[in-house]
Formats: sequence, C-alpha cells, structure tokens
Amino acid sequence: MKKIVLIILCFIMCVSCQSQQKTDLEKVDFAKGYKEVLKDTKYQTEAREIVTTLPVAYTKDVAGFKFGNITFPEHKENNVKSSSVGLLINNTTERLTKGIKIELEDTAAGNDLLAYLKSQYKNPKVLAGIPAKNSEGKVLGNAAYSWNLKDKTMVLVQYYEYTNNKPNTSSVLYIVDNQVKTADGQETAASHLIKTYTP
Repeated sequence: MKKIVLIILCFIMCVSCQSQQKTDLEKVDFAKGYKEVLKDTKYQTEAREIVTTLPVAYTKDVAGFKFGNITFPEHKENNVKSSSVGLLINNTTERLTKGIKIELEDTAAGNDLLAYLKSQYKNPKVLAGIPAKNSEGKVLGNAAYSWNLKDKTMVLVQYYEYTNNKPNTSSVLYIVDNQVKTADGQETAASHLIKTYTP
C-alpha cells in the first residue's frame, strides 16, 4: 500500500513540475507556429509591429516564459507599463514565426538580460552608446546593441527614461530571422532594425 501511495505522490509531483515549466524563448524553434508558443496565454495580434513592420502576436501574460535564466517581472493587468512577449510573423497569409520581441519594463531585469546576452554571445556591436547626462543631470534616450548569429540577428534596445521623477530603463529584445523581409519587401527586417537604432 505504501508503494502505491508513493507512486501516486511521485506522479502528482511530476505533473505539477511540468505545469510550472516556463517556455524558454532563447530556444524557441521558429518552425513552430505562434499559436503553439503562446497556447497557454491570452494573446492578441497586430498587423504591424512598429519597428520591424512585421505582423506580431503578443501577450502581457509573461509568467510562463523566460529567456535562458532570465525570468520576466509580472505587472498588474491595468498597469500602463507592462512587460510583454511577442512573436513576429512573416506575413498575414502564411503566418510563419520569423522572430521574437520581448519587452521588459523593469530596470533590473533588463540589465540582467544584457549581462546574460554578453555571457552567452560575447560582446555585442554597439549601435548606440548609453546617452550622456543632459543639463538637468538626467540620462534620457536609448542605447542599442546587436549580435549577428548564424541565421538570426539579435538587437537589444534600452530606453532610459523617468517615471514619477525616478530613473527607469525599459528594454526591448528583438531576435529576427536574417531572411525575413519588411512589410514593403525593400530590405530585411534585421537590416531595418539595425538602421533604426544606429544614429
């Protein structure tokens, strides 16, 4: 009888451990459809992500995701600033996953992400350095870094801003397939990203 109880307890623990596993966005296979990656979340789609110009499916329900060993801070749903996870799609007819966009509205998490990327992918190309202090002694603007991987490009942008008079850095990480074109087909989304954040 004790063995049966022990087996049942082990089974319950295994099931609960599996349900708590987070999807590692660093390892997401772009061959997977965005619906499969976002399956356990409330998500919405937009016809055009502002920088890459690609369609995007995104969620603010970030609890089930991580990037490597970086977990994402959760915010109250009605919070103006909130983290999000998005999947970039090649076009509205084929709907193939061609990239990832992670927004972190948290200074510590963004700094941890930059440190993690440097540890895993070496030092990046600096597209834009950390802005200098302005006449009021505030750092405002953005810094941007890029990593050119075999078939993907990663760009991390950190926005230096003030919220309620306190300094805050929000970070956006793009990982884009090097072959996918912008909505107008004029250039790759990767080269458009790099041009956008290079002064």
